[in-house]
Amino acid sequence: MYFLHFVLALFLALGLATGLTLNLNLKPNSGKLKLKLPTNKKIHGLQQQTEVLAVRDPQTTQQCFNYYTPILSGITDRYEKNYGQCNQDHSTGSELVILTFKWTLYDIQEATDQGCKTFWPCGSIVDYVEAFQCFASAAADESKIMYQVSADATEAAGNMKIDLQTLDTQLELCVTSAEREYVEGTIATYEDLNKCLNGGGLTTDTVPGGDWDTTTDWYTTVA
Repeated sequence: MYFLHFVLALFLALGLATGLTLNLNLKPNSGKLKLKLPTNKKIHGLQQQTEVLAVRDPQTTQQCFNYYTPILSGITDRYEKNYGQCNQDHSTGSELVILTFKWTLYDIQEATDQGCKTFWPCGSIVDYVEAFQCFASAAADESKIMYQVSADATEAAGNMKIDLQTLDTQLELCVTSAEREYVEGTIATYEDLNKCLNGGGLTTDTVPGGDWDTTTDWYTTVA
């Protein structure tokens, strides 16, 4: 009975290292977003194999779990860090794009306001003929301004959309890379753990915590 309790305690520790949902503050004003650890059939299969092997020899089980549980925990911590960095970089890049195009929007608004002001003097002209001529001339100038405003606004909207889509793509690639490294590291560690539980000894070349680096060249140049 003691050994069964011991094994359950070890699996609880292992679950804390590999299976719990993580809480991260990823974006401002979004509250805490829950990060679910990636998994697949192979990981589930290895975990089931671990459960079977763990009940064989208490001394071997304790030795193996004591060594590999911190490694699995380190892999999880690394994934949490990488995932959070992916989202932080995306948030920073998006804010930069929005800030850049905010000034473009101000320029377009100012051009529109200045165009509308060209009609103001015409309303104070007493002579009807001169007033009509003033409005006609102002309208011609206004149409040129509005045409340019339309062209500038269309170009800015297109460029901003491209910049934001590029950041979204980079976020997806970054998260995919972090997930792949987590899955590969978890599988490799569970394979070593099961080998140890099966009497194969510790694999001393396993790097505790997972020595991986997730990098993404983030798009920061905006039109």
